[in-house]
Amino acid sequence: MAVKSAPKKSRCWWFVQLIENLPEDWRDQLHELMLPGCYIVHDRDTRIDDEGLEVPKKPHIHCMMEFGSPIVAASALAAIPEDFNVAFVKPVPNKVGAYRYLLHYDQPDKFQYSQDDITHMAGFKVNISDVYNIDFCDIYDLINQIHVTNFAQMMAFLVEFNPEFVPYVSSHVNLVKTYIMERNRCCL
Repeated sequence: MAVKSAPKKSRCWWFVQLIENLPEDWRDQLHELMLPGCYIVHDRDTRIDDEGLEVPKKPHIHCMMEFGSPIVAASALAAIPEDFNVAFVKPVPNKVGAYRYLLHYDQPDKFQYSQDDITHMAGFKVNISDVYNIDFCDIYDLINQIHVTNFAQMMAFLVEFNPEFVPYVSSHVNLVKTYIMERNRCCL
């Protein structure tokens, strides 16, 4: 006798849809859902056609939605406006990994999208330092490269030129401050 398992539940789900299959006001409709999430329009992707030529893929969106608790696919699909013509959703096992995919971060053979190309909705959060694999070695290199002498100077630089470093530094303030102070004491 086969045992039937419960449907897969997830807090995060995502879908892909061609822009041509979406209503004109799809952006507004997504925001009106008031669900934390994000989306990106992939309009610079290419593929190899039957003749071996590189041709553009049709513009499409990737949209990730985050629910307050784990839900089944049918519930996630029901949350998407009907006129989006979305046939199925997939669970997101890891938000950071999914976000990296939206950027094509780990796929150098694909077009590299910018973080500015992603639109966040309803307070969606992802740790950008985790997305870019930033750790103390990156901060160490930056401090030594630009000769940072105080924490405020470094934060101003990061906010202006490397905002992806800010979450890491913000969660490791004591480590970074101590390194800067000790470096100033012994090396300058």
